[in-house]
Amino acid sequence: MRAGLLLLALGFLMCGRVAAQTTMEEYLYATYGYKEQLQKGLDDKKGYSWKPLLQHKFAYKRNGFFNGQYQTGVFEFEGLYRDGETAPCAIVSIFREREGLYKKDGVFICTPHPKTEKDIQDRAEKYLLEEAKFSESIFQQYALGLGKLAIRLAAD
Repeated sequence: MRAGLLLLALGFLMCGRVAAQTTMEEYLYATYGYKEQLQKGLDDKKGYSWKPLLQHKFAYKRNGFFNGQYQTGVFEFEGLYRDGETAPCAIVSIFREREGLYKKDGVFICTPHPKTEKDIQDRAEKYLLEEAKFSESIFQQYALGLGKLAIRLAAD
């Protein structure tokens, strides 16, 4: 529920900024393929490019081994652009639990265009809730990052 509300809120704000519906191929590329591309040092998928949109750094208290200690996490938001288009067809949020980690070691979350087919939107929400498994504090920071991104996209 909370993931759907966040994705929906961002979707309404970026509706005019994202060029067109996100295809299943684009969703899979943003969620899984981009990470693999970075890990293997491959080029961007033919017909697409990535552009940094926003970086949201924050301090949080990590559970487990580092219990009681704060560290700096980061969400990087990047747009997936089809060649020849000026607005992203999808946005990926990359979470790194520590600032010093490489982008390829993060958790990749795709935010599809709000007019994308329901099965793709449902899949994105399920991924956020079941695979990303953010703690409440990380989820709050994700929401703050999405809000900052929405403001930036609305201002452009």
